[in-house]
Amino acid sequence: MIKNTVIALIAAASFAGVVAPAMADTEAFGTGSTEMREFTADSILSSLQQKGVNATSVEEWGGLIRAYVTLDNGHQAMELFQPGSLEKVSL
Repeated sequence: MIKNTVIALIAAASFAGVVAPAMADTEAFGTGSTEMREFTADSILSSLQQKGVNATSVEEWGGLIRAYVTLDNGHQAMELFQPGSLEKVSL
């Protein structure tokens, strides 16, 4: 079970590195099948978490990635990120 999880996480991280440049000019999660878009969303969530963002879920929002993030005080907030680079967007 743990072996499969580790393999899936490694594949997701690798996939995120390949997909990220392709997402820069299209929709945040791509234009593929529902399963592929869900896989991409999971990969983005994993990448944000690896960057230290305590994200619990992600979704597309106006060409950006909206992440629901649990703050240090336990409250939840929404933060926006650029597709591809996952740089935080300040509005």
